[in-house]
Amino acid sequence: MRRDVSLFLASVAVGCLLTPGAPSQAAAQAASGSFSTSDLDKNGKIDRAEYQRRMVEVFYFADRNKDGVVTIEEIVAIEPLDEKAFKAADRDGSGTLTVNEFVAYRMIQFDEADRNKDGVLTVEEVEVWEKR
Repeated sequence: MRRDVSLFLASVAVGCLLTPGAPSQAAAQAASGSFSTSDLDKNGKIDRAEYQRRMVEVFYFADRNKDGVVTIEEIVAIEPLDEKAFKAADRDGSGTLTVNEFVAYRMIQFDEADRNKDGVLTVEEVEVWEKR
């Protein structure tokens, strides 16, 4: 199972990552609680705006030294790295991501998870995306 769904399924701290391996009741409960935290309007879906807000929070959590950019090392400290997506998001080739680059990096995952392309994520879509 994928460890994250762009961390919106996660709390900003340690509980933000789902553990790899077979789905478990604990992981399902954590995902449900984290999904609820990201679902700001409590409609059972996470739209692009809610997701973007969550990714800004994740960026500032990941930016451990608070220098306004995240490095590969800072990302790896909180989640598995998608090197191809990171490089694509790093538009200036600096080896770091600004908040805007980071959000763009994460929106790729939102679009992948949004299977029916309706602009919102449901718990079911997230679960399917995690298992791929």
